[in-house]
Amino acid sequence: MKLLVCTTEYYPYGSGIANVAYNVVRQLEKKGVECTVCSPTGPDITIEPVSGCGRLSLVHYWYKVSKYFQNRQDQYDIAWLHYPLMLKSNPFKRSYVTIHSTAHGIKYPFYLKPYQIISEALERYCLDKLDEDIPFSSVSDQSILDLRASGFDKKNIIKIINGVDPGLFGSNYEKNEIRAKYGLPTGSTVFLSVGRLTYHKMPFRMIDLFKRIQNYNNDVLLVVVGGGKLLPELEAYAKKNGVQVKFLGYVKSEELPGIYSCADFFFMTSKYEGGEPTLTVAEAMASGLPCIASKIPNFKLVEENNLGLLFHPSNDDIAESEILNYLSNYDSNYSKEIQNYAIKNFDWEVLSNKYFEEFCNAISNDLQHERNPSVSSQYRSFSG
Repeated sequence: MKLLVCTTEYYPYGSGIANVAYNVVRQLEKKGVECTVCSPTGPDITIEPVSGCGRLSLVHYWYKVSKYFQNRQDQYDIAWLHYPLMLKSNPFKRSYVTIHSTAHGIKYPFYLKPYQIISEALERYCLDKLDEDIPFSSVSDQSILDLRASGFDKKNIIKIINGVDPGLFGSNYEKNEIRAKYGLPTGSTVFLSVGRLTYHKMPFRMIDLFKRIQNYNNDVLLVVVGGGKLLPELEAYAKKNGVQVKFLGYVKSEELPGIYSCADFFFMTSKYEGGEPTLTVAEAMASGLPCIASKIPNFKLVEENNLGLLFHPSNDDIAESEILNYLSNYDSNYSKEIQNYAIKNFDWEVLSNKYFEEFCNAISNDLQHERNPSVSSQYRSFSG
């Protein structure tokens, strides 16, 4: 199979989409699939969009992708498109689409509401233009619901969750050595947060809630990994409020397993996430960390499988009570069970097999349609 992967970000530049594309490609190549990756940073084909324009940058990228592959599409058996916002027609004969997050689902600040409305309309227009026979997948149930809520009525969208490489995360690190490397106290209980500092992740609420934890136990430290426009403001806010936080900023991907290994809990206050679980939650669990996170649909597996705590998403008094009660009753011996759950359910090898099966089915169905186009058209008329 010759697979073309078109994505707006790719490892090591990016996070959610980048990691999904990279890890699935890595596993598929082990099966003998010939993968070609097209992204703004390559590695095989580099197509650079105009930067700093939000959704318009995405549209510009996909416009250039469409133009570049207009006469090259026959070189591949199928194209795997990650959130394709194509204003014009799709140039690929066979495609498979994966949705990671939606404009409808992202929680923008009130003053950006007009931007969200425009983004939703643009998203719906571009996705509606794709051929109705193109199969879709999403990394979460919530993203599927968000697509429906925005007016996109694709009949069958399957869920393939995010994964993790179990071999990279675990207990093969000396906790005190890692803490010393990053200037972290060896005896403190460390709460870890990893990810871009954006509004929908509610980083200021994270600081507020951690201050409440700190008031009950002063021997705790919040470690924040990730950059973003909010970082300077967040640093000033934590300092002003006397919160014990260590901001590490951007950290290379190869350093993350060690940082996870030296933490005690994973902490998230997001009001929206695309993945289920998010990649950082999967990595934390693979490292044996219980997840203490806001109660939103994308984190439901934490509660359903006793992998941590989901606290009230908006009431800080209730959230404080829930968190403190959880911490007072937590048994650190449960860490191994959390890790085993992640290994069993989030292994990229298992998840890549699902994608491979989807690609094979898409190719097979298209070939069948070529041999007997009337069958496909009759099916669409009955299922529409």
